[in-house]
Amino acid sequence: MHAKIVTTIGPGGWETYGRRFAESFLKFWPSHIKLEIWHHDLEGKVPSLEGVTFRSLDETKSFQKLKARLGADAKNGPALEYCFKAVALASSVTPELDWIGFIDADTETMRAVDDNLLSSLFDDNVHLTYLYRKGVAESEGSWFAFNLATPKGASLLADYWGLYDSFEAFHYKKAHDNAVLDRLVILHRAHGLLVKNLSEGALGLDAFHQSLLGAYMIHYKGPNKQTIANPALGAPARYETLCELLTASIKATGKANIVEVGTWNGSRAIQMAECAFAAGLKQVSYVGFDTFEDGNDRTHEGHTKPHASSWIVGNRLNNYSRMMSRKGLTFDYTLLKGNTLVTLPNAKEVVKTATFAYVDGGHSYETTRSDYDNLAHVPFVVFDDVIAKEEEGAPEGPRRVFGEVPGQKRMITSGDGYAGLKQTISLGLVVREGYQMPELRTRIQVKPVDSVDKGEQLQHIADNAANLKTWIGSYQAHEQVALFVSAGPTLEKYLDEIKERQAKGAVVFTVKHAFPTLKRAGITPDWTVILDPRPVDGKSTHGIIRSDLFADAGPEDKVLFATMTHPSVRKHLESKGAQLFGWHAHTQATLAAKPASFDRGMVVMGGTCSATRIPMLAFVMGFRRFEFYGYDFFYPEDVKQEDIKQSLMKITLGADKQFLTTGELIAAMQDLGQWNKWLVDNRITVKFHGEGAGGAIWDTTVNNYTPLEEYPF
Repeated sequence: MHAKIVTTIGPGGWETYGRRFAESFLKFWPSHIKLEIWHHDLEGKVPSLEGVTFRSLDETKSFQKLKARLGADAKNGPALEYCFKAVALASSVTPELDWIGFIDADTETMRAVDDNLLSSLFDDNVHLTYLYRKGVAESEGSWFAFNLATPKGASLLADYWGLYDSFEAFHYKKAHDNAVLDRLVILHRAHGLLVKNLSEGALGLDAFHQSLLGAYMIHYKGPNKQTIANPALGAPARYETLCELLTASIKATGKANIVEVGTWNGSRAIQMAECAFAAGLKQVSYVGFDTFEDGNDRTHEGHTKPHASSWIVGNRLNNYSRMMSRKGLTFDYTLLKGNTLVTLPNAKEVVKTATFAYVDGGHSYETTRSDYDNLAHVPFVVFDDVIAKEEEGAPEGPRRVFGEVPGQKRMITSGDGYAGLKQTISLGLVVREGYQMPELRTRIQVKPVDSVDKGEQLQHIADNAANLKTWIGSYQAHEQVALFVSAGPTLEKYLDEIKERQAKGAVVFTVKHAFPTLKRAGITPDWTVILDPRPVDGKSTHGIIRSDLFADAGPEDKVLFATMTHPSVRKHLESKGAQLFGWHAHTQATLAAKPASFDRGMVVMGGTCSATRIPMLAFVMGFRRFEFYGYDFFYPEDVKQEDIKQSLMKITLGADKQFLTTGELIAAMQDLGQWNKWLVDNRITVKFHGEGAGGAIWDTTVNNYTPLEEYPF
């Protein structure tokens, strides 16, 4: 078999991660697998390494054409990244090749690549191998390979390159590499294409480490390429709650000696370890129990996920342990394979010093009871998959055992579904006597709904898309500071500071409710974000006529205008001469409808309101330094209920911070809680000003975070 691996690097890529990738490849991959590194915009500073072929994307006609089309701003920016994988792969094809594969250059091979991996990556029974993420219905572009020995594999690669070379890909709603590949796979499968998903059964966004690749390599994340993907991203929400409970146990015991019954593929082990290190610990001990590939009676134990290989999981955790050791941190792990009815009673010495136990193994009553009895000495025990009431098809063990065991107990409902049941999953926390029950309050879960009918909203999108002349795109990352201004009560005392910082070069993004306040203070926002499908002459949820909010708008104002906004708002702003820049906001309606209007313009994900959509808009526009003003999400104590359209309620954040708020603002808080994790994962510089709920949420969801002082742009 003749196979080649291709990757790409841009400015700064070789120094940051490329050399590490290439040297580990030469050390651990068989010599008959060749490596080609395609580079662009290195300005003559081309690296060299014996055994690696370096080739220039800049010298290919296809890349030159695409770059000219995209313009100078595309250099090393998102728009260019859409196409360089396809160009590099197509330009690397030679007649003798049987397979050609792509691996992201921000990976490191940790052990010898053997026939076990090669036969999976280059499986001659299929035409394509890749990493598909069922939860988000999209593949992960860190690995894919084409079987060039077959007409179907070769034609798939030809079409993949052709969509970019012809510019057709840029007419799609999503033009990035894996989305375009997914589109083609659907079409080609209808004509006999055979594919192999290397990450079958994976949960969340990080498919790479949940595949066989995770046993051999680490895929780094973040601008500095020294961290890993958060295993919780895109995974069920209760796993974040699990980490909050672990953090509480660390505060109480000072240790993270973790036992997990039901290790599965190792994702939760790494997530809990990451949480413990973020809490300030330098050492984490982990013991995992699972039947692994030996399996069990799936019907009796209530299992639906595919069994994981102990060899793969062990090597994945070993890779993680080695990565942590480079940072001066210790992750010790032990995996015990077999039925816990046998293995746990025989492991008394191994689990004797455990401080936190997560019970998520077999779900029969017999197994769950035995698991708990052998871990009853652990200060903090958490049961997964507790279904509050008896229901056909629900796992019996966790509910019954949690109800029977003595001690301090609390059930925490997550909202995660379980195999089509009417009820959602709860975590059951048992705290041993002598330890205080953590101050975990019942979370108010707000499920936002679109404020106008789906058909009406889609009509708004069509009308606005047909009339907007200017649209935002994606831009090169840069060093400017973005000031995000919302309309919370603390805003007034920061107006002079915002004005001064804007004069020194900071860029102000604001929401419509803060717009009049800024204008009265002599501040013209650089960008005002509008995301509201209701008419301009109606009252907002804060009790203000929307047209009054724009009374001071004029030709100097630039508006980031979401197409789902009511057309009357657009016409009102146009009558005042404001400059409108279009973009599309994904909502519940558009997620399913996929309107044709989305083929033009940038589609931006994010929160349920303007305030929580701003961070992604700014990110798309190249900002990486974010500061928040007026992100308070509360009302003053003297506000009158009759002045507010929604019901007022009091909530508590952290230990003792209380805020008077509404369901709409709680939805924004939930958005922000999720955004905080995204901000950390992307190494954004973040600062909250004021004593509002935004800062409190940041403090309670982020631990020991140090952003980059400089970004490698």
